[in-house]
Amino acid sequence: MGSKHFENRARREWWSLHIEAWRRSGLGIRKYCQQQRLTENTLRRWLKRLAGNETALKLEKYQTELRRERAREEREKALRKQKQRRFTVTSDVRNRASQAFWAMHVEALNWSGMELRAYAAAMQLSPHSLRKWRDRQAAGEVTIDWRAHLHPSARPAVSTSTRTHGPNAA
Repeated sequence: MGSKHFENRARREWWSLHIEAWRRSGLGIRKYCQQQRLTENTLRRWLKRLAGNETALKLEKYQTELRRERAREEREKALRKQKQRRFTVTSDVRNRASQAFWAMHVEALNWSGMELRAYAAAMQLSPHSLRKWRDRQAAGEVTIDWRAHLHPSARPAVSTSTRTHGPNAA
């Protein structure tokens, strides 16, 4: 292309706006050009022309490093979130059932007077899990009432009648 092409004031402004928008977007040149429906080579050519070869290369390297850093931070954030979720008590149905199961065993352990390892062995439970759930209950992380999760047939019958049943009833 001739030098007159690059000297056109309107073109220079238009491309300088795109170069600035690309720089602020944090995207790679290829991705930015796809989004804006621009030709990648043309953007690179204008970048070199407007910013100079050395500056254009530095800017492109900087953008690449910035994208890598952001991607790394996102991966680390996702890992932290995953770790956090793995060790927290949640409220979905499956986890409530699991919490009720362990709450029942912790209560039975406390009432039995047995050592943790002995109770775990007798019930074929993991001593590590039993200890973990016991500590969670002690810390107040788990406040579930396991009795509320019993099947209705396993619940004791509760009568609201004031009449007494039996031989002395009227």
